[in-house]
Amino acid sequence: MALYPITPPAGIVKNGTDYANKGRWVDGDLVRFENGYLKPIGGWTSFKETALTGVPIAMYTYRTNGGDKVLAVGTRSKVYVLFGDTWYDITPSGFTGDIVNSSTGYGTYDYGEEDYGDERSSSTLATKVDHFSFDNWGEHLIFCCSSDGKIYQWRPDAGSGSPDTIATQVSNSPIGCQAVIVSNERHLIAIGSSGDPRRIAWSDREDNTNWTSTARNTAGDLQIPTGGRALYAVKWQNEIIIFTDVGINRLYYVGSPFIYGIQDAGINCKALSPRGITSSGTFLSWMGENSFFTFDGRVRELKSDVHDFVFDNIQVNNQANSFGTHNIDFNEIWWFFPVGDLTQDTPNKYIIWNYIDNVWSIGSMDRTAWVDQGVFDHPISCDSSGFVYEHDKRPLFNSPGIGSQVPFCQTAPIEIGNGDRVIQINQIIPDEETTTLPAITIGFKGRFTPLGTETDFGNFSFATDGYTDARFSARQISMKVTGDLTQDFQVGKIRVDGKPRGRR
Repeated sequence: MALYPITPPAGIVKNGTDYANKGRWVDGDLVRFENGYLKPIGGWTSFKETALTGVPIAMYTYRTNGGDKVLAVGTRSKVYVLFGDTWYDITPSGFTGDIVNSSTGYGTYDYGEEDYGDERSSSTLATKVDHFSFDNWGEHLIFCCSSDGKIYQWRPDAGSGSPDTIATQVSNSPIGCQAVIVSNERHLIAIGSSGDPRRIAWSDREDNTNWTSTARNTAGDLQIPTGGRALYAVKWQNEIIIFTDVGINRLYYVGSPFIYGIQDAGINCKALSPRGITSSGTFLSWMGENSFFTFDGRVRELKSDVHDFVFDNIQVNNQANSFGTHNIDFNEIWWFFPVGDLTQDTPNKYIIWNYIDNVWSIGSMDRTAWVDQGVFDHPISCDSSGFVYEHDKRPLFNSPGIGSQVPFCQTAPIEIGNGDRVIQINQIIPDEETTTLPAITIGFKGRFTPLGTETDFGNFSFATDGYTDARFSARQISMKVTGDLTQDFQVGKIRVDGKPRGRR
């Protein structure tokens, strides 16, 4: 007899076949890897009893001058603010929301399949979606939706101690904009200003109502140097990174008389969607059309162990609805994306990248927008029905909408040597940390060849003495760890007491 460790190294690997990834985790849900150990993600609770109107697609938080918290949520048809424990619908008069353009049309399906003049039920055309950009000018909320093109503000104090009832357009601000951002130098910057896809315009310093350049102010504009369209902007250190449909540009402060300069920072690295761009503080990361990218002063393609899980399964027509977010407590970047048929136009799958340990995880969850903790104590998210949640508050038990999901992680085949020996397992020696043992069960399946018939050896829970008797044999075994919803757990180094047998 001999003891064999069978816990794989941290991280889920989805590229290639399961057998090619032998000895690794290859599937999972509702789990993360922290400091190299398998754990469940935190549960979530309802943050608002009733749903918002429209699918939420963007969130933003900040504090007022008096320290009060503000949460802004943009949906496909409305704009909401949570302020002073009260939800306000601040949708501007005449606002045009993200009305998702149908990917079907009148000629994108097989000839003769459907009636002339009727919209096709299937299509190969990608859905066009729009995006919000939020920022704050002091304590005033600033936002723009690319479908509407106007720049709006909402004031938590409209002069009488009460907030604005609705947001209003910033006086003299340009229209036809793709996005808006406030610079460190206190200029309000319009991306794709006045319907010009390459124009970047900014207001006078400290005066967001003055956009006309004169010798006595700092208002101005410039053109991005590439042939692409300017779509979105994100702050990075002392600069602003502008995302176009071909790559990225750096907008940097140079002072009078030009105020800002711009230069290429990367090509052939376009973001799949402005919603998929996220910042961790020291670097930016985003999902591209067939890869992931990071920027820390230089663009790098990010090697991902779950590349195939994303890009082999993403609903291509609706991929622009994918989005990314940061979870600072666990050093994680999350990306959510849609998988399914054409009716699946909102994200229902996710991946997690732990950028400190450089490991990945995967799972299923209906989420359409997310904002990290900071202003609020926990991350806040929304689902496709408009419900708002607070995350990582407690164990997963009773999390709204969790249904039959449980935290689990599945291994690829585990073999002795080159897989030419049969191993007989007689005992399992678990290793876990939790409040009340046991918090996990372990299931085993076996095969004699990678494509051979699979035998289910059943599930095992753990005796209080730390040993669990078992008896099964195979050339390769796979292990599935299933966790308890009611408590946190940590999986350590699981071993089996096995005996190598012959090659037959």
